[in-house]
Amino acid sequence: MEKFYLVWIVFMVLILLYRMIFQKFKKHNRENIGLSAILIIFTGSGYSFTQMNLIFVIGIMALAAYSGVWNSILFVREGYEKPRLR
Repeated sequence: MEKFYLVWIVFMVLILLYRMIFQKFKKHNRENIGLSAILIIFTGSGYSFTQMNLIFVIGIMALAAYSGVWNSILFVREGYEKPRLR
């Protein structure tokens, strides 16, 4: 079960980092918000995993919270602002 937690969390973190670094959060804002929420819930729900790797868990939750907040700001900004005319 520990390996499943680790593999799943690393996979979600890699997706977020890929979108953060290479796409600069230009796409998939709604999916990134959901991914961040799932990552926070999934990381916090593994009690034995949390006790073993507390610094790792806090780092992942901080990354997920940052990603969720930043993507929600971008999603609201793109959702309500009309594209400017060139």
